[in-house]
Amino acid sequence: MTTQSSSFRISQLRFRNLRLLQLIDEHGSVRRAAEHLHVTQPAASAMLQEIEQALGIALFVRSRSGMTPTPAVRALLRRVQVIGNELGAIEAEALTLAAHSRERFRVGVLPRSMQNIMPGVLARVVQNNHGVEFSLTEATSDVLLESLSKGELDCVVGRLTRDVGQGSADRNLFLLETLYEEGMCIVAANGHPLAKRKKLTLLDLSDCAWVLPPPGSVTRNLLIDEFLHAGLTPPSPLIQSSSFLSNLSLVEQGELVTVSPTSAAEKYQQFRSIKILDITLNMPLPPISLIWSQARKMQGTLQTLRDELRIEIGHPHASSAASRRRRKAKATPRT
Repeated sequence: MTTQSSSFRISQLRFRNLRLLQLIDEHGSVRRAAEHLHVTQPAASAMLQEIEQALGIALFVRSRSGMTPTPAVRALLRRVQVIGNELGAIEAEALTLAAHSRERFRVGVLPRSMQNIMPGVLARVVQNNHGVEFSLTEATSDVLLESLSKGELDCVVGRLTRDVGQGSADRNLFLLETLYEEGMCIVAANGHPLAKRKKLTLLDLSDCAWVLPPPGSVTRNLLIDEFLHAGLTPPSPLIQSSSFLSNLSLVEQGELVTVSPTSAAEKYQQFRSIKILDITLNMPLPPISLIWSQARKMQGTLQTLRDELRIEIGHPHASSAASRRRRKAKATPRT
């Protein structure tokens, strides 16, 4: 089979063919997959044969116990899921446009970003682009990037984690633009026994009661790395919460310590009863970035969002057009 003929055959595949793969994987048989797809079993078998011929590989191992997917199917099904989510988004956007004449743009955001850069950025984008409707999802970076990889989000303002987007299978899924650096620190209540101590070490924190972000989050992973690098057992938290504001509020009660973005902790300790402990952490946090899929072009709402983010952080390449929009927004009184 030549590359040209293979490419042509792949281009002829319909989403219904690919949906068949999902159903066979889910139910373990062509017969049951055919029932859910509302086609006959011979028709489903022919569709499967068509897919395998187009790709030039066997996708399932047939046995008396059913259909067992080959490793190639796992990679393919991930792509199929992205296609399905994109088609769902297209359908939802088409319905929205028909009803409201507005584009729906899905943004994943770290909770910290919603406390500093994002409110002003989104306010300006909405004010100057009346045809856009935003859907915001706040979560940790690992959760947001997983959703982005599945096509459930259009972009993410967060961190590129070591667990998602950098594995061998996902390395080339994303593009990104770094926005700003953000450190992390350890925080306790003003009345905590460690609050007045100088030059603390990780050993001093080993027996503390912790409230931490959930497993897989960037700050949790880096804290684990800090302890392991020092030859110490990482802390096991008494409470897990994905909201750094909730964690700081819990710490304020007196017994717990937590890890927090430095800028958030510095702002919080100005008017609340908490203190950043005197300890230096060596593992740097990945920068906050605008992250989007390789398949998405930098245009339309994504480009507008990037331009406004550049202005918000004082990026040297902030576009003059976006700068003019911002000045106009500031000069125009709200009604």
